[in-house]
Amino acid sequence: MKKSAFIPDYYLLSYNKESERKTYVQFKIIFAEKKLLTNLIRIEKNNGYNKIKDAQRLLRIRNKNNWQKCNLTGLRETFVKNFYYADVFIDGVKSLSVVKLSENFDEVHIRICRKFYPENNPHYRAEIVKHIISNWYDAPKPKTTNTQLDEVGQLTLF
Repeated sequence: MKKSAFIPDYYLLSYNKESERKTYVQFKIIFAEKKLLTNLIRIEKNNGYNKIKDAQRLLRIRNKNNWQKCNLTGLRETFVKNFYYADVFIDGVKSLSVVKLSENFDEVHIRICRKFYPENNPHYRAEIVKHIISNWYDAPKPKTTNTQLDEVGQLTLF
């Protein structure tokens, strides 16, 4: 009997499209089980002016005043259409994430394994990504009362 691999906890963040340009779509947060990323993110076309390999799309996280200086990671394709995996940094620690883009690019949903990344083990990473995608719709639905946008559009967690 095959022993099951450890599957870390993962948290949902949801974003809606705020604006669109020729090379990117910008999204604003609408829900977070835990506030692991910033209020704004972008999905960009990979134009090749970076060191990211094997990714046609990029995730840029608005953590600086200038978008060009913000954290950037590649969205790598998975075995399911519109699902990608990426490595994002949470408190300076690489964390595995699975990203689901809606068909029409109106929404982005991200599940992040906080401070967990199976370094140098692509088979284990693939197993975790497969588990997260397979259980995407079975995961407990977060209550919308857990979060609320305040008057200036900042996310407040309860």
